[in-house]
Amino acid sequence: MKVELKACRNCRTITTEDVCPKCGGETTTEWHGYVFILDKNKSQIARAMGADNGEYALRVR
Repeated sequence: MKVELKACRNCRTITTEDVCPKCGGETTTEWHGYVFILDKNKSQIARAMGADNGEYALRVR
């Protein structure tokens, strides 16, 4: 069974749901780039994105 990953148009969280579990925003299958944040306190990327720990898309259409 193939799982289709989607990204939230608002917060860029990657999920398999039709509605984002973090912010309730709309999700789409049209996204590029993948970042996995393990420790937001030590991550410069997390600070730049304003993101918590988790999986995020870098670009969402």
